[in-house]
Amino acid sequence: MRDWLILLIAVLVGFFLLGYDQRTDDTGVEVGLIVALSLALAFAAPRRWFAIGLGVALPIAAGSAIKGHIDVAGVVLVIAMVGAGVGWMMRRGTLLAAR
Repeated sequence: MRDWLILLIAVLVGFFLLGYDQRTDDTGVEVGLIVALSLALAFAAPRRWFAIGLGVALPIAAGSAIKGHIDVAGVVLVIAMVGAGVGWMMRRGTLLAAR
């Protein structure tokens, strides 16, 4: 149940960041938000890290692709997946260290 709630939060974060993407001129802050939020959500539900990365990135990537910016869509997907992957690795490391 908790994993599904975190996946829902990931999609909501993606739509929030899509709205932020429409009004921002500071790309560095947006990249930091994408990485930090996907990392935090993947840390909370490490088995769903791939779906979390997609949930955060797909709304932004779809919005960019609709505007014809396919390259931006690809970069956003990579950034979110890296953040989620790092969150998964951090959680895995803490679980292994606790043994």
